[in-house]
Amino acid sequence: MDGPAVQAGLLDAHRGTDTELHMLAKWRYHLSLLAVCWIWGLAFIAVKIVLDEASFVSVNLLRFILATLALLPVLLVYRRRRPRLSNADRARVLLAGICAVYGYHLSVNYGETLIPAGTAGLLANTTPIFAAVLARFFLGEKLGAWRVGGILFALGGVAVVTIYGAGETVGAGRLQGVTFVIIAAFSWAVYTVVLRPLTKAHGVIFVTAYSIIVGAVLQLPLVFGGGCRRDLQALSAAGWGWLVFLGVGSTVVGYFLYNTGVKGLGATVAAYYTYLIAPISLFWGWIILGETINMAIVLGAAMIIAGLLAVSRDGGALPAAAEPGG
Repeated sequence: MDGPAVQAGLLDAHRGTDTELHMLAKWRYHLSLLAVCWIWGLAFIAVKIVLDEASFVSVNLLRFILATLALLPVLLVYRRRRPRLSNADRARVLLAGICAVYGYHLSVNYGETLIPAGTAGLLANTTPIFAAVLARFFLGEKLGAWRVGGILFALGGVAVVTIYGAGETVGAGRLQGVTFVIIAAFSWAVYTVVLRPLTKAHGVIFVTAYSIIVGAVLQLPLVFGGGCRRDLQALSAAGWGWLVFLGVGSTVVGYFLYNTGVKGLGATVAAYYTYLIAPISLFWGWIILGETINMAIVLGAAMIIAGLLAVSRDGGALPAAAEPGG
């Protein structure tokens, strides 16, 4: 008489165990995305610190070389799984590499020579605004009232941060720094839109790795510049430590954590997590560099994040194809 009851109890216990394991797996994915937000937020501060010892060109070149050295063993281990790219695909990867190196990273690095790191982190993460517009024109995605309103509201937040934000008073240098960081955000949106068809067809890991390696190769001529050689010799141990963090921790480890989260929770949830990068970069700038956060920064950040959430409503703008950090 007790047999069916016992079996039912065992089945319920088994189901409960499966549910607990599923919840643990979900938490692992959430923790991966939360960790990567803190890593990518810290990347803007790392760039600012290394810029005290090297030029923005040298910082970018060394970062991509370190990232490539870390990625090559991964590509060798999984060489049998590497996708075959057509000539058109290779052209997309080349364009993405140009956007990543010259459009995004160099622009952010230069911008950080003129404005606080936290402010740069806040403005650089306006990428979904431009991604939504580009997706409308090049991928045929709708740009409804929510997204238009979100774009305008977020841009209003950018204006508040630019005019009233903490740091230097508004002038040519501050405006130039903000402009270059906004150019970086736009370039990353182009990068995302260009790579989206390839990531859907071949997966994100290899396509992003290819674009990073191409970006490193595109910068190799800069090695022969005298300034780069001098910077290489002048870097302190701390400077090298922050560079390793940027090249390996932020660009490689951070990306794999992000990809883990995307696989477990989906691109939409992962995209919402990336909106934490902006306030986290402000926090790291305050803690590590002593940067001031005034009410205008808080208001501007709130407007930008609210605008981004509106842009991402019902599927929203494209999440970054890889690292949207500094």
